[in-house]
Amino acid sequence: MHNHAEITLADGHEIDPATVYRISFRARWISGTNQLNTRLYFNRLARTVRLPRPALGGTPGAPNSVAASIGPTCRGLAHAPILPVAGEAASVSVDLSDPDGIRSATLHVAVNGGDFAPVAMADAGDGRYRAPLPTDAAGDRLHFYVEAEDGAGRRSMCPPDGPASRALARVDDGRLPRDATLPPIRLWMTPADEALLHQDIELMSNGRLGATVVDGDGTVFYDVGVRLKGSQRGRPQSNRLGYSLGFDPEQLFRGVYSTVSLDRSAGVNYGQREMLIDLVMARAGSVSAEYNDLGWLLSPRAEHHGPVQLQLARYGSLMLANQFEDGGDGALYEFELVYYPTTTDDGTPTGRKRPTPDLVVGTAPRSLGEDPEAYRHVFQVKNNRDRDDFAAIMAFAQAFDLPGDVFVAQIADVIDVDQWLRTFAFSALCGAVDHFGDGAHHNVQFYVRPGDERVLFFPHDLDFYRDARRPVVARAELRRLLAVPAWRRAFYGHLHDVLEVAYNEDWLAHWRDHLGALLPGQDFAGHYAFMVERMAFVRNGSPDALEAAVPVVPFAITTPAPIAGPEVELEGTAWIDVRSIVGPDGPIDVEWIDAQTWRATVRVPGGVRVLRIEALGRGGVIAEASIAVE
Repeated sequence: MHNHAEITLADGHEIDPATVYRISFRARWISGTNQLNTRLYFNRLARTVRLPRPALGGTPGAPNSVAASIGPTCRGLAHAPILPVAGEAASVSVDLSDPDGIRSATLHVAVNGGDFAPVAMADAGDGRYRAPLPTDAAGDRLHFYVEAEDGAGRRSMCPPDGPASRALARVDDGRLPRDATLPPIRLWMTPADEALLHQDIELMSNGRLGATVVDGDGTVFYDVGVRLKGSQRGRPQSNRLGYSLGFDPEQLFRGVYSTVSLDRSAGVNYGQREMLIDLVMARAGSVSAEYNDLGWLLSPRAEHHGPVQLQLARYGSLMLANQFEDGGDGALYEFELVYYPTTTDDGTPTGRKRPTPDLVVGTAPRSLGEDPEAYRHVFQVKNNRDRDDFAAIMAFAQAFDLPGDVFVAQIADVIDVDQWLRTFAFSALCGAVDHFGDGAHHNVQFYVRPGDERVLFFPHDLDFYRDARRPVVARAELRRLLAVPAWRRAFYGHLHDVLEVAYNEDWLAHWRDHLGALLPGQDFAGHYAFMVERMAFVRNGSPDALEAAVPVVPFAITTPAPIAGPEVELEGTAWIDVRSIVGPDGPIDVEWIDAQTWRATVRVPGGVRVLRIEALGRGGVIAEASIAVE
């Protein structure tokens, strides 16, 4: 709701729903996407148009690939040492080359946002030019660029944008604690950019400003794009605000990541508790697990220093391409609420919006009609944006409006039911609130898998913990799925499986201790106690708990004996730890009458007096049953 241009209708005019309006405007494509969305307040009269875009746009106002000369070229811009102390000798160096030779090279340095001062650079004899950096006082911010001239008088700058680029260094001020347990992530910005980034009316902007980032291993990234991260309610709070970093494709973070998020929020508080549920999902096995790391952030502002969660492989192109065949071709949508601010900086309707106070509206997945524009702002396109394709996600949303029997008959063609049930199991176990699995209409991503076009459910933002005794089944969509006996059994089977494999006291105790040692200021003993309480409640404490919904029964054949061949229809019981049943000819095709009762047609081999079948669980055969043959 913030990254847009707007105007208030003249004379306080209000839109009449009974009137047909024509909206016209003048617009020209300059760069980026050519999709332009126009709408009135609350998505009324919304339309998206594609502005004409030339196939070959050229480089207006800038040299192109066939220019006679672009001036000296540079490689390997660097400063050393990376973090000098006050008074220590430091320098900037760069490789310069040009067919006409290098006439001069100048380093321009601005200290703490002041004016740039020139310093002549000297050739060390190997084509690498160097000049000293001032290191007068601890904490000084040094902003620099190189200007070079070739023998023909042509000039160039490195980085190419010169003073508008953001190659930065900093004189060490001892901000990293000596007892820091995590590798540092240093984020350096100019004073002016830092002030703009944190200005009240700019907090919700997703436009990136320039910065320099230093990873813990000493790798320096110049001209990184940085913006704030978090919700409209999170960014204004110092304990929840985070950062999103965008890297040059020629120098990816750790050689892999084009974007990295530095997350500091744990619900309405500060912390990295969400790492625990990420570890549970990865351990138990789920395509929806994220890959994250930890670091110690040294940000432009002291109130944001401290441990952060490095969100590396989120639900983006890297994860999708590696999890699914042709995964990058699938469409990803973030299902979100619409937050809208209610005040401006000057109190007028046309003033610049302040992020809070705000109001919010949303919807459950349901039909919003046949116009894609009605879906655009609750199903936000996250990848392949140039397609602007809402067909699959519209069919998905509309499926949840189907009546009972029709819903059951068709929903498996729209979603991967078993993946949804397993993800709902993760969501129920985590104990967090304010996410899709707990009943909220946001904090989830939906992915249309290539190949079968079925929608997968990726849980997101599971960091707001409040009540270990929340219901196990918290969404109407899940309740509709559980009306099918086989799906009800599968859901509780997934719950049981995750409890056995990862969400249990023994496995989590290791991570309680490990994360507690890495993050000594955070209460991982308390987080662990919460999870122990949650696992007990999910297992047998809630009215819809595992053992209440599906009481333990033995694996058995309940069909009266004896039986006669060559085929017989058997019935029996099996608890949710049974994954499959094997007969004389291998796996048996089983129909689940309810969550504990099965029915199957089994071949009876000639000459046997006792028919034996086996129940298989995660680890192999877990039980056996037999029945006499006449």
